[in-house]
Amino acid sequence: MNNREVLTFRPGSIGDCLMGKYFLEQIRTAYPELKATIAVPTRVGMVRDLLAAYPWIYVMPSNSLYSLFSSGRRDIVLTPYTGGVLPLRSKLLARLLGKKLIGFFDHSPFNRFLYTKLIPLIGRSRPPRLLECDALEAIGVPVSSSIPSFSYVPQPQVLRRLHLEKERYIVVHLFSGSDTRGLSLKRKQALIAALVTAVAVPLVITGSKKETDSLGVLPAGVCAAETTIQELAHLIDHAVATMSLDTGAAHIAAHLRKPLVVLASCVGVQWWSKDMYGSGVPVALVTRPDVCAGNHDYSGYAKCLDAIDSIEVAQQVRALVS
Repeated sequence: MNNREVLTFRPGSIGDCLMGKYFLEQIRTAYPELKATIAVPTRVGMVRDLLAAYPWIYVMPSNSLYSLFSSGRRDIVLTPYTGGVLPLRSKLLARLLGKKLIGFFDHSPFNRFLYTKLIPLIGRSRPPRLLECDALEAIGVPVSSSIPSFSYVPQPQVLRRLHLEKERYIVVHLFSGSDTRGLSLKRKQALIAALVTAVAVPLVITGSKKETDSLGVLPAGVCAAETTIQELAHLIDHAVATMSLDTGAAHIAAHLRKPLVVLASCVGVQWWSKDMYGSGVPVALVTRPDVCAGNHDYSGYAKCLDAIDSIEVAQQVRALVS
């Protein structure tokens, strides 16, 4: 099978695009001349920044027909796994772009007319890295590495700008971009207060200025940092530990194999199994799936996250620092 030109559609999020990179890396090991493309519907600039150390991956907007079709048809197009049914329009577009279309099973009656091969997808519990391996098997490419990794362009100026010393600070990321995957303001402030009491090193709160300003006046020893994605990666790589919601900062830390405490909602725990990052990554998972009991409430802040004990999180971070 010719796998030299491969396009994969992904949501415009850091975790999903890092998994897309992992998928393409495995193909590139078998086909070094690979022409690789990731298409995302939003945050194209952010994803390009994320993958700045991977010039062989071309990032394009999935809503630009000119960009998609200007390079001609690809040998393989992969559509993403989803919790529902991928829109028919997206599938038709992917079919036109690929000589072979690979994707994950959903209940659309049109799949048999569109896909070259469908990959079984049962429930939401299978770790995404293993789903990428399923896709590789479907196109006949061996998995060359079971451990995801990440490279970034060093940004030493960010430490100087924030007056930080290597491995003498903790990165704290409390924002997810969505209330349904996020914490209430009260819980964010409680977590910061618990961390200040538990550890003796500075805390760096990362996020946009609007996000960090929403926290109000920060305690002594805590600073806010608005960064590029590459600067965030540099901060995480040189921190003594990271505490983050189940979002981009956490996935960067895990790919860099750095000490991490991650707070995951009941619908995100599959991203943090040992099958994702291996047993060698110092990841402490804090979650309260019992709060939702299999019925996550999407109407506001994630109740299963807001129920997490701030003291327990601070103790997990202190254990990593120690």
